[in-house]
Formats: sequence, C-alpha cells, structure tokens
Amino acid sequence: MAMGSLDFYVNTLNTFFGISRCGSGVPILGIPMEDTVSFRPGTRFAPGVIRQWSQYFEFTPSIDLGFDVLSKACDLGDVSLLQGLVDRNVERIKAVVNEALSRWGRVISIGGEHTLSLGTAKALSENKGSYGIYVHVDAHLDSREEWPIGQSLSHATFVRHIVRDVKPQLFMFLGPRSYDPEELTFVKNLENSVLLTTKDLKLMSKYELRTWVRELLDSYSGPIHLSIDVDVLDPSIMPGVGNPEGLGLSYGELLRVVEAVLDHGGSRVRVVDLVEYSPPNDPNLMSLPVIIKLVLDVLNYLT
Repeated sequence: MAMGSLDFYVNTLNTFFGISRCGSGVPILGIPMEDTVSFRPGTRFAPGVIRQWSQYFEFTPSIDLGFDVLSKACDLGDVSLLQGLVDRNVERIKAVVNEALSRWGRVISIGGEHTLSLGTAKALSENKGSYGIYVHVDAHLDSREEWPIGQSLSHATFVRHIVRDVKPQLFMFLGPRSYDPEELTFVKNLENSVLLTTKDLKLMSKYELRTWVRELLDSYSGPIHLSIDVDVLDPSIMPGVGNPEGLGLSYGELLRVVEAVLDHGGSRVRVVDLVEYSPPNDPNLMSLPVIIKLVLDVLNYLT
C-alpha cells in the first residue's frame, strides 16, 4: 500500500493479530525506531515480534464490552527508518503519521524507542492545527536537557522537544518513579503540567483516578495524545524493556489509567503510542502476553 507520495512505508509479511491491511478501521503502525537507546538495545524488533506471535493468542480484552475489538482495526505496516539518524527518522515518522491521521483520523503506533513520540506529536499538531493534551505514562520523565551528555535528542530528552516544538496545552505525567533532580524540577516548573507518581497512582481508588482524569481532560480543548512506555509496569510482569525500574505498576493499575483516559477522552484521543518493548531483553518472551493484552485493551476502549 502506498502512502500518497511518501516513500517511507513498508508492507510486512505478517499483520498484527492476522487483521487485514489498512483500508478502513483504526490503523496500527509499526515504528521500529532504535537510535538513542542508552542501556539495553532491542526495541526495533518489537513490531515484528508482536506481529509474528500475536497470531497465536486469544483476541480477548480484559473486559468484555460486547464487540470484537479486532473488527475495528487494520495493519498499516511499518515506517521505513534510517538506523541511527534520529532527526531524519522523527521527520519520517511525522510524515507518515500525518498522512495516516488525514486518512483515518487516528493512529495506534507500536514502537520502538520512546523518542518516536516526538514524531507522532509533531504529526498530530500539524494535522489538527493544534495540540491539546500530552499524556506521558512512563517510569521516567524523559525530560533531561541532554542524555547522554552532549546529546540533545534522545529517549531521555524528547519531552523537552515536545515542550519547545509542539507546545501542548497540558502535560500529564503518570507513573514516574525514577528521575534526575534537574528534570523533575523542569517538569514541576512547567505552568501546564500535572504529575502523579507510581506511588500516587497506587494509592488512588479507581473512582478518584477517573474523576481526576475527567476534570483535567474537560478543562482543556484539542486532541489528546496518549503515550505509554511499558516500563511503567513492574519488571516482574514486564521484564522485556531497555530501562527497567523496580516497584512499578501492576497491569490492573495501568489498565485503570488507560481506561480513564480513553473513556473520558473519547474521540479526542487521536494518537496512542505503545513503546519500549524490547524482545531481546525478554526472557522466553515473558512480557509478550502483557503487551498483546495492552494492544487489545487500547482497541477495546478507543472510541
């Protein structure tokens, strides 16, 4: 399938869950980006591994809402990237996602390192002419000025680029539990940001979380971008990541966040990124059933 005049699209042998190639439905796009990984490499293999093995799982979301979740999805293939050229790859991601938004109105991306969310954020802003809320679900803040020292754009710094280049109305940081003091100060000093740590989320009831999310989403206009780094989950259930952090969320706790944002965000949620799964760092693919379930659950709540 061609993406208009773009040359950055690659068809794949398998499709996610065996679903059809994109003609109609919510497109799932693979973004095998791995240019700035600073600890354990392997995220570029995630879309391919998930596609290959998703055929063998039951396609059942966590909560039955009475419809076939895969009936509203299609596979858009992968973005063709240039290994190691982070700036050019961000622009390629922006171009493909921008056109996908024009054709289908929304995109679920499967990464790939978290830097890709800069590309999807730029695409959303350019396509819709505005950018409402960026929801960052992650064990880390990804808001350093440089990381490694001397590198201004990486998986640990890209949020600063979203601040400068995209200028969301609101930043929601959900689930961080490991950060540099300097980036924590940066986030807290943003006039338009809110933060709930892993501990905060664990202490909140489902009702408290839903009320808090609803009030925030209703207070701002514009499209919503939900970006989930799966290292927000505890390594006991998600060992296959590049930068694991102990004492993370359970899957049920993450699902409460996803449900609240997608339920209350509704049709305003235009982009969902699921990033940082790293198959080479996943013993016996133990994390795979979890990320498969997460894709199904996102489709389940996406309206």
